[in-house]
Amino acid sequence: MNSSFFSIILCVLAVLCSMAAGVSVYLTAARQLLLRQALPAKTGLGLAAVFAVAALWLFCQTIAVVTAVFALVVVLMSVWSLLPLCVALARRGEEPS
Repeated sequence: MNSSFFSIILCVLAVLCSMAAGVSVYLTAARQLLLRQALPAKTGLGLAAVFAVAALWLFCQTIAVVTAVFALVVVLMSVWSLLPLCVALARRGEEPS
């Protein structure tokens, strides 16, 4: 397997883990709109921590630690900004329940 292809795969997996961490934090919020009931804080935040550590480890396999932390923070901020917007736009035409 080519080394650059392997590093791309690692970065893609790291981004996916980062996104999963952001989604699990979002699902613990009381006002989230994806689930009928928010996830318990211990479960959601524990899952987010595991995904974030996994993403950081995967990022560190290919890039420097400071860059890995920055990439993780950027992905988390993007998920926390865009996920509520996308959910609100998707539910725009629905009746509130």
